[in-house]
Amino acid sequence: MALGNQDAPRLLDRHEDIDAAWLTRVLRAAGHADADVLSFEARPIGAGNVSETLRVDLGFAAPTSAPASVVCKFRSNDAISHAHGIGSGSYLRELESYRALRARDDVCRIPTVLWVDGHAENINLVMEDLTATARAGSQVEGCGLDDARSVVTELAKLHRGFHPMSLAEVPAWGMTMAGAADYWSAAIDRGLTVIKRDVADRLSGPEVDTIAAAAASAADWYRLPMERGTLTHGDPRVDNILFGPSGAVLIDWQITGWRNPMHDIGYFLSGSVTVESRRLSEHDLLRLYADTFGSGYERRAIERDYRLQLLSGLMTTMA
Repeated sequence: MALGNQDAPRLLDRHEDIDAAWLTRVLRAAGHADADVLSFEARPIGAGNVSETLRVDLGFAAPTSAPASVVCKFRSNDAISHAHGIGSGSYLRELESYRALRARDDVCRIPTVLWVDGHAENINLVMEDLTATARAGSQVEGCGLDDARSVVTELAKLHRGFHPMSLAEVPAWGMTMAGAADYWSAAIDRGLTVIKRDVADRLSGPEVDTIAAAAASAADWYRLPMERGTLTHGDPRVDNILFGPSGAVLIDWQITGWRNPMHDIGYFLSGSVTVESRRLSEHDLLRLYADTFGSGYERRAIERDYRLQLLSGLMTTMA
C-alpha cells in the first residue's frame, strides 16, 4: 500500500471500522515508515466498562520494523457505557492523560503509545502490546506484597513528577474532587440503592451501615479542602495494572485528575490488597512511598492524608 508519511490516520467511530489502511497509517505515524499492513486479526481483551479494547495481530506485505501486534482502545459500543464515557469525561481524560504522560520520562511506567486521537465523545488509542510479557492484575485475586510495592513505587513516581500542582495549574481536562462532587455523589446514591437491593444479603449489618454512612458523607468528602495536590491516576485498582519484568505498568487513565496523592494509595491498598496483608504491611508501604517520593511530602503528612483518603476506594466502587 502506497501511503505518504503525511497521511494521518482518520478518527474511527467504532472498533469495527479498523482496516489495513488505517493500521498502516497508525504505524507510519508512529515512526515505522516501512510498515505496510496486509492483514490483521482483532480479538477483545480486558473487561473495561467504558471502552472496547482489542489485541490486533498484524500481517505485513514485507519485513518491517513495526511490531507484530498492538493493543487498540475505542469508545464503548454499549449505549449506557458510552453515555457515561461522555458524561463523566472519561474519553477526553484518557486521551489527554496519555498525551501528557508520553511526553515525560520522569513519571510512572505506561505502555508505549503509538497513536492517540479523539475528543469528548470518542477515543482512538493504539499502544504497544504487553500481553506476551506482562500479566494483567486480577481484582478478584488481588495482589501480593511484591506487586503492591511495585504499584506504590510507580504511583509515587507519578505524584512527585507533577507535585506541587495548584488548582490554577490543573489542565482543563483533569478531574477535580470538588468539580466532580455532584456527579459522583449522585452516582454513589444510585449505587447504594443497587447495593441494598442486590447484595445486602452478602453483607453484615455493620458493613451496610458503613456503606450508607459513606454515601451520606460523599458530597462533603469530595469537597474537602486540598492542602496539597498533584496529578493522580484516580482508579489504580489492580485490574487497571499490568505486571511486567520491570514492575507495574499503569493503564486505564479515565478518571485522572487533581487530588491529594494519598487518594491513589488509599484506593489501591483498600481494594487490591487483602485486609490481612494491608494491616501487616501498610506502614512499610507508606515508608516506601515516602522514600520514592523524596522531599516535599513528609511521612507524618502522608500518614494523616492516607487515613482520610482510604475512603476513595469505597466511594469509587459504589459509584
